[in-house]
Amino acid sequence: MNYRELAANQRGFLLRSQLPEEEIKEARDTGFIINEHLLHTKQAFETQLSESSTSDIYYWAWLLAFPTIPPEQRKPTPYMAGSAALDIRGIGRIGSGDPIYVVTPPELMAYADTTEGVSEFIVDDNIQPTDWSLVDGVPVENILPALRRYLLTTDDFEDSADATLDAHDEGCSWDELAEVLEVCTRQWTIYETGEKAKTGREVLDQFLNEYASPATSKDEEDDNYDYDDEDDDW
Repeated sequence: MNYRELAANQRGFLLRSQLPEEEIKEARDTGFIINEHLLHTKQAFETQLSESSTSDIYYWAWLLAFPTIPPEQRKPTPYMAGSAALDIRGIGRIGSGDPIYVVTPPELMAYADTTEGVSEFIVDDNIQPTDWSLVDGVPVENILPALRRYLLTTDDFEDSADATLDAHDEGCSWDELAEVLEVCTRQWTIYETGEKAKTGREVLDQFLNEYASPATSKDEEDDNYDYDDEDDDW
């Protein structure tokens, strides 16, 4: 497989470790490699096939996490996690300062690039195929564990509420979300009582009452955020 085919299979990106120096020179001379400075790395190249979607950005970060291992040899598959996983799925309002996590099997850590600042590595010696799924070609942590990991790294009330309610829109039940929100107990003061939420369900009530339901009438509020969904057992 030549470097053009390789780049086509990797969203337009090439790893230096995948090309001999003569091919790198040829790709530069022909203009196939472009804008190297934008990557802020010596380990990878953008090419004429590169784009700049959210998924492309995280795929690039995933490639750089293990620049000496071709993607097809990364087994078990490391996957993007936490805020990165939510962002790829279009959940919440993920800020540029949120950490980018890669869950990693321990046998690959010897090859991990910890110098580029693109990711934090979480070592897991029991990665299962059911822990992640492909989203636009990127291996991504499932929603509930990704949300929990995100909530443990942010203290922003509105961002936390936004991510939680987006997760519900993506199919997570209120009960599942209340369980995840246990990590946020005693974090924010409940406006009506002046006390901090003691359970995940009280945190969810805070999100719905103080942030997510700005309706001016009870009917509008019920239309937007109805606790009495047929599939939910409250």
